[in-house]
Amino acid sequence: MTIKNYDVIIIGAGFSGLTAARELKMLGKKVLVLEARDRLGGRTWVDHRLGLDLEMGGTYVHWHQPHVWSEITRYGLELASGPKAEKVYWITGGKTYSSTADEFKARLRATVERVMKESNKHMPYPFEPLYTESFRNMDHVSGEQFLKDINLTTEEFDVLHGWIGSDYCGDPAEGAVTQIFRWWAFSQGNWDTHSAMVSSFRIKHGTRKLIESIAADSGAEIKLSAIVGRIEHEDGSAKVFTAEGECYASKAVIVTVPLSTLNNIEFQPSLSEAKRESSREGQTSKGVKVWAKVKGELEPFDALAPGSYSLNSVHLDRYADGNSILVGFGPSATKLNPNDREAVEEALKYWIPDIQVLESTGHDWVNDEFSKETWPMLRPKQLTAYHEEWNTPEGSVFLAGTTYANGWAGFIDGAIENGLTVSRKVDRYLLSKHYVHTE
Repeated sequence: MTIKNYDVIIIGAGFSGLTAARELKMLGKKVLVLEARDRLGGRTWVDHRLGLDLEMGGTYVHWHQPHVWSEITRYGLELASGPKAEKVYWITGGKTYSSTADEFKARLRATVERVMKESNKHMPYPFEPLYTESFRNMDHVSGEQFLKDINLTTEEFDVLHGWIGSDYCGDPAEGAVTQIFRWWAFSQGNWDTHSAMVSSFRIKHGTRKLIESIAADSGAEIKLSAIVGRIEHEDGSAKVFTAEGECYASKAVIVTVPLSTLNNIEFQPSLSEAKRESSREGQTSKGVKVWAKVKGELEPFDALAPGSYSLNSVHLDRYADGNSILVGFGPSATKLNPNDREAVEEALKYWIPDIQVLESTGHDWVNDEFSKETWPMLRPKQLTAYHEEWNTPEGSVFLAGTTYANGWAGFIDGAIENGLTVSRKVDRYLLSKHYVHTE
């Protein structure tokens, strides 16, 4: 069997992997990208559902996210956003309330911004998450426990519990509060800024436009439907074996698969016990993203419910053919099937009793063999225990992905940031070995 040789092999054609491929190509390296799926993008995916092109996974971008904004600028892309919410529904004490959006924010702004500003006490430099000892200490605290410790009313607790539950895409009792701090720190405690950064703006024509632009610029050889089963590695070389029996050789390997699937790959020799243990632990992001087409044109709204509900956060995304398109997030893929129209309708009726769902859809990322999680949100102690280890290569093997980012971890921005960082580490590694470009 003839084995093709490369300077670098990258496992995964998401934003981190393809950014790294582009950077290494610019640095004169011969790069192969192996992607298990039959498409680019990883946990970003534009699919045609409900008669529209919808983002099944990662979506939101903002000009305060420096790496993704640089890419949007580079490729001349535009932003889009939905109607601004005019009404807010929220559930507290098992009862549903509503008001205008302005009244809701006036009612809770002082509390929300007080809570958000806690992040800046522990994170003076948002791109250096472990800079302070106080942040390291807070990494032991769950999001739910943090809310219990800061003297909130029942209403304030329920609203904030639902809000951070949707951010975790999981149970706030299982997620580290430091993960939420890492999002809040970029807004300097401003509620409106934060909302705009994490849930308002998407790329016009979808994330597909950006991932395809980066892929085209990379000039890398990309093989789809190539499932990597084993990596044999030593200092200075590696062999990558696919499930189809193919073998490729390189001087370095970048593995960008989600943390929860890292142990699906056999490494010889094994990766460190810490890396393997972190993959076994997994993360708290085990939730669901739901798209629903609802009868009629509803008033633009936001809706919140505590983390015990099957949906924590829902908002009107757009109108289509006289109907409303809603997008929502829930804490557990086991609680709600996004393709079950009746179940989605029942979940929405907690806020709007007479709502009529015509169709609903979504992708089960938690049971997707190539992800096993939604966007990454860590459990207590994981960042302090593993961040340095994740970012430490083993011989010729480097990990990359939004999980390991310093800044906007969990977002497209974090994936791009870490792809850039790791590609330069790999280049320095190859230079230290005095390797020349593989023809």
